[in-house]
Amino acid sequence: MDPFEEFEFKPLTDGLGFHKKKAAPAKFETDADSFSASPSPTLLKNQGLELIEENSVDPLRPPLPRKKSGPTTTSQVPSAPGYLTEVGGEASPSSSTAAVDEILKTLQKNRRLEFDEKSKTKITAQVKEEYKNTVFSFSAGLLDGMLVMAASLLCLILLVSIARIDLVANLTQPDENYLVYFATVAIFAGVSFIYLSLNRIFLGATPGEWAFDQRVGTPADLSSGMFYLKVAARSALVIATGFFVFPVLSALMNKDYAGQITGARLLKKA
Repeated sequence: MDPFEEFEFKPLTDGLGFHKKKAAPAKFETDADSFSASPSPTLLKNQGLELIEENSVDPLRPPLPRKKSGPTTTSQVPSAPGYLTEVGGEASPSSSTAAVDEILKTLQKNRRLEFDEKSKTKITAQVKEEYKNTVFSFSAGLLDGMLVMAASLLCLILLVSIARIDLVANLTQPDENYLVYFATVAIFAGVSFIYLSLNRIFLGATPGEWAFDQRVGTPADLSSGMFYLKVAARSALVIATGFFVFPVLSALMNKDYAGQITGARLLKKA
């Protein structure tokens, strides 16, 4: 037998603390009635903790529904138009919905008022437009003449390219009846008639007249079919007299003779 197996270390003096006995573990209550999952309130107080709402909760039972708190008294304080401030409780959803509805209604009313005001201003602006009789403007005629000349040359180029004729040879060596000159003038007259009539019927003025605030007839006249015939008659009269007779005569005498004859007067904004 080994002599060190039963060897045991012991302190020489009592000051090292080995002689103290271990404290016995705390005994728990075994009574079924006193069993609880949470410690008692007195123990929580001794440990410096706050009391919880329920002293004991049975883990095998489902939690019971809590009772609703009593109705809170509210007082409505008017703060701004369309808003209500509640004191002493939470705001009810019905009051907040009513406030939002009132705001939306006021915004919709304001938009309608703005739209009505804009429409009224537009109508009054259209009604207030006044026109007075005027005479031929050489600046407007120059601009329209350039556009008519460009359109006539374009049509002539298309005719020459399609028919494959020598235009220069035909102009230098015309036939006995001079039909080549008549055809060239007819192209220019036809383009001029279409240019003047269509612009005045659909737009009320040619680009030259529009640039200088002139027009033939009022905007109300454009809705009548008889006015279209008057515009066409004015264009035909000016073209038949050589483009210069009535414009020059009206500018010298300060009277629109072509408008007096056909009924399609030349007007200008007052």
